[in-house]
Amino acid sequence: MRRRAGITLGDFEKALDEFFDEMLISRWRRAAEEPGEFERSRVIEQPGQYQVCVEMPGADPERIEVKVVGQRLSVRVPSDEGYLESSYSFAQTIDQDRVSARWTDGTLVITLPKHKPRQIKIKQG
Repeated sequence: MRRRAGITLGDFEKALDEFFDEMLISRWRRAAEEPGEFERSRVIEQPGQYQVCVEMPGADPERIEVKVVGQRLSVRVPSDEGYLESSYSFAQTIDQDRVSARWTDGTLVITLPKHKPRQIKIKQG
């Protein structure tokens, strides 16, 4: 194995494995084990937007909190045990001014338009 700057290829592979275990696998395990998150939700990605559908039978839509910051959505609602809360992260930044949410038959549907990048024109001189 080649050694550069004190780090081997094996060290890199181990660090990469630990990173993915923490960022992906451990989060999924914790989500399944921890109370306080919504059991049934799905994220649908479309070319110009994301759509998040969260089933919340019995929830009062007036008490649901929906927040968007950058690339992250948080949904929170009071429950008998405190709060149920879930967060979702997206690859693209969300256009916060155009986010909408609707309540239909015990399901919260949040539409999150993707923020369109702005082309910058370069001026001469």
